[in-house]
Amino acid sequence: MQRRQWLAAVLLVATGCSSSKKRSRYSVSARKRPKGPQTMGNLLLDAYIDDLKAPAADKKISAARELANMGMNAKKAVPALERMAAEKDKKVSEAAKRALASIRK
Repeated sequence: MQRRQWLAAVLLVATGCSSSKKRSRYSVSARKRPKGPQTMGNLLLDAYIDDLKAPAADKKISAARELANMGMNAKKAVPALERMAAEKDKKVSEAAKRALASIRK
């Protein structure tokens, strides 16, 4: 066996994985899959929505700006942006309001 194959086999045995058809709770098919095709735009949109939930204000503002640049394609982010628009931090809420205006054009 080559070294990589041997290492992979050892890791599979050590973690309790087997090559049987039984699916573990960690298998790819068991995880929640997002709806719709996984295009680069959808992946970016999901990442920006996650950034809107981050504790850092800079990260939220940056994500809101990027979502504003996406325009109508960022409709999925509207609920998160509406929550962000109600925040006390003025810069964060302003960025969210600008993004919402751009998306709703």
